[in-house]
Amino acid sequence: MMRTATTLAIYVELARGSSESMAAQLARQLRQAVLDGRLPPDTRLPSSRTLAELLKVSRPVVQEAYRILEAGDLVESRRRSGTYVRRARPEQTAGEPSRGKPPADRVRRVLVDLSPDQPSGEDFPVPVWRAAWRRAAHRIPGAVEIPGEAVLRRAVAAHLRAVRGLEADPENVLITTGVRQSLDLVAAVAIQPGAVAAVEDPCLPTVIRLLRQHDVTTVPVPVDADGALVEAVPRAVGAVVVRPSHQMPLGVELSLSRRRALVELSAAHGALIVEDDRDHDFSETIRPQSLWDLSRDRTDDVVYVGCLCRLLPDVVCTGYILARGRRLRQLAEHLSLRQSGTVAVAQRAVAEMLGSAETRVRVDRLRQAYQAKRQLVVDALARHPAVERLSGAQSGSHLHVELRPDVHVDRVIRAFETKGIVTPATALYEWSGLVPARNGFLVSHNHLTEAVLSRTLAKITRCLDQVVPCPC
Repeated sequence: MMRTATTLAIYVELARGSSESMAAQLARQLRQAVLDGRLPPDTRLPSSRTLAELLKVSRPVVQEAYRILEAGDLVESRRRSGTYVRRARPEQTAGEPSRGKPPADRVRRVLVDLSPDQPSGEDFPVPVWRAAWRRAAHRIPGAVEIPGEAVLRRAVAAHLRAVRGLEADPENVLITTGVRQSLDLVAAVAIQPGAVAAVEDPCLPTVIRLLRQHDVTTVPVPVDADGALVEAVPRAVGAVVVRPSHQMPLGVELSLSRRRALVELSAAHGALIVEDDRDHDFSETIRPQSLWDLSRDRTDDVVYVGCLCRLLPDVVCTGYILARGRRLRQLAEHLSLRQSGTVAVAQRAVAEMLGSAETRVRVDRLRQAYQAKRQLVVDALARHPAVERLSGAQSGSHLHVELRPDVHVDRVIRAFETKGIVTPATALYEWSGLVPARNGFLVSHNHLTEAVLSRTLAKITRCLDQVVPCPC
């Protein structure tokens, strides 16, 4: 029962500031989990009391969400037993009208989603998290500290020193609600409107949107096997945004020589360097020094952005920025969270959790699990004749599969869909139209068990065999 509740706590994301009611939002997210196969038929849902306590919402919210799902024939109440995902969904029942719902074959096909940044809370220690909340709430909270509760800033700095090897000091840490808020804050405060920012192409579309919302002009920087081509960055740019440890979506690592070149560019021209390092926790290799460390005695114009999304449930929403000197003062002055004392309790609970022995053990366990799953992908796809190259196998939670030029990715992705597999093509991350397109797709693994990933890779291999038969 606890494992089921843990799984639900990770998959459910309650919308903040949405016009949609909380119950409707909860029902929508649960429905998606059922249709995606993450909550398979016959899964017993937690009681309304248990789920309400876990998600910190009122019990009537959960009861109303369950009623919405039951009215849609996605769950059923079994007398004296509980609420369960239906054994057979109505879309799969022969002869029953669709009632305006998606076609049955479409619903059945969506079984495994390999898109990046899927929520994953496998073996999240809920009892430890609850104990951390109790200890954090022992004293009456005041207003949240700016730039974040001191105890959490110390915990984040210690975590970065232990896991990433950064020279992080608590006074350099600013606490945010996640990478999105961190990047939005940097774009709003540290990059002048009308300035030019060089951004990797391909990259996450949200990065481009955030910059353009603040009237920042974006220019593309091509990416090769050694990361962003620093020599292609115009010397007059106001900022450079990079993801050096595990480039999104290609998974490559920025070489040490290019990292040094970026720091030189910043020191010489005053360009702000934004180092997005959200995938730092689970690398298997000794990685090059971060831009943050390389710039320590050279310039204040490097900020480091990260989050704890791989260690904590998404609903906790904890991110951070490392900054120095005038950049730190700029960001701290504008970081007005306007949050209640409850958030102060949440920050102290995160600090308790982050510094616990259980979290250290969990990091080691997840590091081993990620490496094992990355190796499964490598073993299945690296030598397939349809695959030109595989990247991202040393760190992070996804790998990039580049196909041979004569193997069209759109055809391959359509074949995957017939087998119940959804995965994004690299083209979804190519934003400028000025960089040569890549013929590839992504395989994310953090949210899948090894068993599910192995079965999925077997289906992917069979689809690729139909395009280019394996000579073995």
